[in-house]
Amino acid sequence: MSWLEILKKAFGTGILCTLMYYGTLFVMGQPVALKNAVIFAVVFILLYSIWLFMASIGKKK
Repeated sequence: MSWLEILKKAFGTGILCTLMYYGTLFVMGQPVALKNAVIFAVVFILLYSIWLFMASIGKKK
């Protein structure tokens, strides 16, 4: 998997998970701060892209 594919997959999954998590909190009536949602999305995207990169290296060996 190339870097571009990894970043596309991580970005899409990060946005989807952030919307689901903070959307659920919003529907339940919990206060949701935009700053927290953005931080969650960025950290999720970074960690997931690292994980995908490491998994793709493992498949090559």
